[in-house]
Amino acid sequence: MSDLIPPPLPQTDLRIRRTRRLLTQALIDLSHEQPLESITVRDLTGRAEVGYATFFRHYTSIEELLRGAVDDLRSDLFTLLPPLAGQVPEQAGALVFQHVRDHPGLYRLLLSADRSLGLLDQIVEIGVQGLLQTYEARPAAQVPVDIVAYHFIRSFLSLIEWWLGHGMPYGPERMGEIYRDLILRPTEAVALQPRRGEAVPTVVLP
Repeated sequence: MSDLIPPPLPQTDLRIRRTRRLLTQALIDLSHEQPLESITVRDLTGRAEVGYATFFRHYTSIEELLRGAVDDLRSDLFTLLPPLAGQVPEQAGALVFQHVRDHPGLYRLLLSADRSLGLLDQIVEIGVQGLLQTYEARPAAQVPVDIVAYHFIRSFLSLIEWWLGHGMPYGPERMGEIYRDLILRPTEAVALQPRRGEAVPTVVLP
């Protein structure tokens, strides 16, 4: 049984993670107070109570910090999502909305970042890759699968944006059902089917 327990992270790794979390949270907090493009590294390190030089030991720029936050988000969601394999997709959708509920500032920051940074494109690409690992084109589907995947992910992100923008009026479980009924099932009906013989999540990562 002890073989299944991962070894503890080295203290150095824990310090790195803590510093990066502090910097990310400082950026989230500052983005509520001023435009993202006006935030400087000194603003960031002052809010995080991290040394100015320390920032550059972790990132070369604020843009790199943001891209790192996208990578962390993807890792978190892959860890959270079980291989439901088409059985109860609303539960998988609910897990994503629970994560959004627990980290609303991060999602607002990433989804509203200046388009020139390419963060939204990166998030969409991650989602499209996840979708195409999970689904394939339905035989005789009339819409090209790459268009379907893009539409699916952008619709999912729009649903998350609406939920955040309206103060999360419904619970994650209800939003998982809405995701299933509004996005997943209609798309499956006309264009996609689960890949056979693969135990993969039925919700696509935004």
